[in-house]
This record gives sequence, structure tokens and C-alpha cells, in this order.
Amino acid sequence: MAYNDPTVSAIVEQLEASFDDIKEEYMAAVIGAGTKTDPDANAVAKPLEPDYDVNVRGGEHATDALHTGTWDWHSYVLSGERQPKFAEHCPKTADIVDGLREAGQLFGTPFSFCFFSTLQPNSTIKPHVGPMNLRLRIHLPIIVPEGDCALRVGSQVRQWEEGKALVLDDSYEHEVWNKSDGVRVLLLLDVWHPDVADVERERVSKMFDYAKDKGWIERS
Repeated sequence: MAYNDPTVSAIVEQLEASFDDIKEEYMAAVIGAGTKTDPDANAVAKPLEPDYDVNVRGGEHATDALHTGTWDWHSYVLSGERQPKFAEHCPKTADIVDGLREAGQLFGTPFSFCFFSTLQPNSTIKPHVGPMNLRLRIHLPIIVPEGDCALRVGSQVRQWEEGKALVLDDSYEHEVWNKSDGVRVLLLLDVWHPDVADVERERVSKMFDYAKDKGWIERS
């Protein structure tokens, strides 16, 4: 599940170097830890609400009964488009992700995502495959509980380690489970597959821009 491409490796290194800032923002924006206690409501940071309901929203993750338990998203890039509420609550994380665009961060297509993935205890994401192989998916583990909490891609099973990124091709069958008593949190980030040439990336992006302009693809 590692991919030895220098561009992908550079993105991984940048994400791992930014782990402390990313975790701090997750704790403040999603958990509400470290927020002010001033009685003035305007002075209290408002936790970021989940923004993607895999039970009702269309798209690649809306497979029937894809997950059991509770799986929450807090998205910065959702179906290719930036979410301003995320940037407001997590400005450092947003800046980090924006800074990776030239290095290969995937923007602008319906298959582009970047989000905090929060899998609650005793929850699973069932075996499934991504819709295409234009991307690689990076997991930066933010919180990893003790116990049976892991990822399978193909025949390989891996457990996450906080601050140590995993890279996978999600066009292969994969599944996730958290059978522990604690929450599991990742920052998930899609990047262009390094085998997709620059000219191909440009043409794919233009194709989807055209489809959006025509109204063939719903904007998030």
C-alpha cells in the first residue's frame, strides 16, 4: 500500500510534517477541545458539523449499506470543490492541502476528496472499490485507538499509526473496520495517480469542467 513515487513521497512528507497542526485543528473544530469558555457566544469556536451523509447523498460512496455503525465526514474538498466552512474552522489544514496542488493534489473532478474521516467504535466500511484508477488515496492517521482497527486492500491488511501516512490505490477492493472501543480519525487526501501524465490530467479536468458547465454533473 506504499507507492514509491517521488512526488507522492513529497506529499506524504509534507502531511506528516504538518501532523501536529492538523490534529490540533481537528480537535478544536470537530471535537470542540481547546475552545474558549467566554460567555460571549461570538467568542466561542463553533465545532464543524459533518457534511456528507453516505446514507442519502449520491455519488461513489452511496453504495447500498456501504457501512455499519457511524462514519462521519468533515470535508475540505468534496467532489472536487473546496468547502469554505472547513477553511474557516481549519485554516492551517486548508492551507496545507492548497499548497499540495502543484505537487499532485487532485482538485476539480467528481472523484476528488479531502476530508476528516471519523469512524466510531464498532463500525465498519464494507468491501468496495473506487470508481476509477486516476487517483491514489492518502490516509494520514490523526487518532488511532488500541484494539482491532485496520484496513484491508486486496490481500494486504494494515493498521494505522498516528502521524504515519498510508498510500493506497482504492480501485482495488478494500474495507475498513473499527472493532475497538475508541474513535478512529484520518485526514483522507486524493492525489493524481503518478501514471497519469500531465497532459492527461489537464484533459480529464477540462472534460469534467465542461460537463459541469452543461449541467450534466451536479456541483456540490
